[in-house]
Amino acid sequence: PPPPPSPLSREMRRTVRGGLHRLRAQPAWGLVQRLLGLRGGCAAARGMSTLSDISSIELPLPALSPTMETGVINSWKKKVGDFVEAGDVIADIQTDKAVVDFECQDEGYLAAILVDEGGEHPVGTLVAIMVENEEDIAKAQEIAKGLSTGPAGATPIEPVAEAAAAAGTTSSAPEPQASAAGSYEVKTLLPSAAVLIHRNHIDPSSIAPTGPKGHILKGDVLAAIASGSFRTLESTESSPAMAATAAPAPTTESKEGKTTASSDGSPDPSKRGRTYTDIPLSNMRKVIAKRLTQSKQDVPHAYSSVRCSLDAILALRKSMKEQDQKPPSLNDFVIKASALALRDVPEANCTWDEKAQLAVYHDAVDISVAVATPDGLITPIIKNAHHLRLAEISGTMKDLAVRAKEKKLLPEEFQGGTFTISNLGMFGINHFSAVINPPQTCIMAVGGGVDVMIDKDPSNFEASSPEDMVKSTTMTVTVSSDERCVDQATTSLMLTAFRGYMENPLSML
Repeated sequence: PPPPPSPLSREMRRTVRGGLHRLRAQPAWGLVQRLLGLRGGCAAARGMSTLSDISSIELPLPALSPTMETGVINSWKKKVGDFVEAGDVIADIQTDKAVVDFECQDEGYLAAILVDEGGEHPVGTLVAIMVENEEDIAKAQEIAKGLSTGPAGATPIEPVAEAAAAAGTTSSAPEPQASAAGSYEVKTLLPSAAVLIHRNHIDPSSIAPTGPKGHILKGDVLAAIASGSFRTLESTESSPAMAATAAPAPTTESKEGKTTASSDGSPDPSKRGRTYTDIPLSNMRKVIAKRLTQSKQDVPHAYSSVRCSLDAILALRKSMKEQDQKPPSLNDFVIKASALALRDVPEANCTWDEKAQLAVYHDAVDISVAVATPDGLITPIIKNAHHLRLAEISGTMKDLAVRAKEKKLLPEEFQGGTFTISNLGMFGINHFSAVINPPQTCIMAVGGGVDVMIDKDPSNFEASSPEDMVKSTTMTVTVSSDERCVDQATTSLMLTAFRGYMENPLSML
């Protein structure tokens, strides 16, 4: 977090805000707002107070990660009326990757909270209002009632009655034009159209269908309501087609506690007799889908695989257990071997600068490790992995994995990295290829150990007799590389070094 501002900088801010406040108090300020189209101009024209009339601070939803487009406020740490100092945490925000503290950079009184906990809003949405003077809290709350919670700087929402009065008209619902409505054969209504027809007491035979096979679509009903070309039904009347489709579909409760709609209300005939559950995508999965799709489209992927023997690592782990020592996991050995291989082949330890169209080579080896969470994959980073011992890598990885699943990682703990490892061996996957996570240029896909028969002499490439064969546990890894800066020759050198460390684990201790 940034250091708290000095008293001098606070005094300077008060001076600047005081000057702006005096400027806004001038009679010509409302005219300037209306001419420039600034927020609050319409309200000033009606004689209403705006945030410009008080010394206020607007708090928009910040972008707390480079890929964050929307956010969810999990909880407010301050309540209306509390005094907030610079550096105080006022809310917890769920980004596309983790839960991050929302720290206020100004001081004042929290006058109004415009969004509730749990709702998803785009970056820039006005979420709260602060005032410098405690006596302005009540006035700010009154102004906040007429503000939209759209992006900061949006105009206040004008009440319909006031807008109509200002225009010299009265608001009223469109009168149905019975003469303009025709008579059509009523066929099956889709559920969305049936709900609209039921709520507005519309005669379905007065709606012109445009759907396939004469079905009435939701858009048909909305168009009829907008033009007023429909007939209404008496409250005691009902249409057989509408009654058949507008009836609420029976629901069932799934094990996860989500409501599933019966197939009788489903627009898809193929789902008749079945139940289903709609689960919206989390912010994290939306970002993952967007970035990986972009990666496959823009990044020229090349794939290289190598098979490593795990016999030496398994024997070392067994020996450590017999000595009552807690051995590092196989994943820890993979992380350490990858870091040392990247140290030996620094040409593979790079990222791609899209704007400058060049490769950026790094001295530090920061390994990103994919961790599965209920919301999607996240890649916490083990920094300077080539300098860490296996025990340090093991402890760091366990801590990062636990906090990743609890959504408590700091942004700097999952943003960046120079190389990614995705290990699916514990899930029984023997071999797979992973998608590069830009701006990184390489990702290693690690499969599980498999028992195979190999020749006693690894350098023998001729056909071996059965007596020369021995059982060995091997593992296949595949590196996806960006051909723009890491060609397959470089990847081969890196994989050769990686296999050397994996098959001689004592060199990593």
